[in-house]
Amino acid sequence: MEQQEAPERGQVRLDFTPGLIKGAVQRADDETESALVEVPVDVLTPEAKQALVERLGLRPLTLYRLLAGRPAAEADAGLPSPSLEGDGSAARCSCGRAACSHAAAVLDAARQRLAAEPLQRLALLGLPREALLAGVYDAWGQTAGNAAGGSADEAAARAKEKGAPLPSPGEWLAEAAAEGRLHRPGPQLDEVEVRLSPPPPPEELRPAGDWAGLLPGVRGASKALGLVVRQTAARAEQLRRQLPRNGD
Repeated sequence: MEQQEAPERGQVRLDFTPGLIKGAVQRADDETESALVEVPVDVLTPEAKQALVERLGLRPLTLYRLLAGRPAAEADAGLPSPSLEGDGSAARCSCGRAACSHAAAVLDAARQRLAAEPLQRLALLGLPREALLAGVYDAWGQTAGNAAGGSADEAAARAKEKGAPLPSPGEWLAEAAAEGRLHRPGPQLDEVEVRLSPPPPPEELRPAGDWAGLLPGVRGASKALGLVVRQTAARAEQLRRQLPRNGD
């Protein structure tokens, strides 16, 4: 149980379980005597839990703040709250009196605790952290599955229409390595055609971009860079002419 001070009533220790608040109130003038209080709380219906899970699944930022233990002012966005109002007449106390000061102390301490910890509030209402996450993940998984293409029957029908599946990249690599053609492009790459525009005349070649700006104050930088580009282009053209042509 977590301990919390209750003014003029001593110390209050709280314990929350789904649907029930337990509190132990220790008198300020007597460290040995304490009263035990139980406060029943109505839990959420399955429909209310599902609606809350779906709503939080659509608000990931609110869900993150809630799970991170952010203050209620940030995380509490319309979350349900247990009904703890009244004089405590619904509480059961070991002192035997109805609406006693012990019950009032436990209710005051519980209100403060639950206001500061919305995740604890949901657990008290029957939706603990684990169930909340499982429900949200399940909702996200169903949404992703629907977006990917519908039901399993529809996916099977599409696979049947497509015929036999193509080999995976791993299978293709293993087969290519076994046949000694790992260095060759795949069948789809053979169909790639790249069209290049003809280069300008060699005397008009210039470096792309402001390379001369990288050499401020250097006289003749642009001419030197242009010479490098032209010589590189000439060497590339020479190598291209040495390549074997198709059919050679």
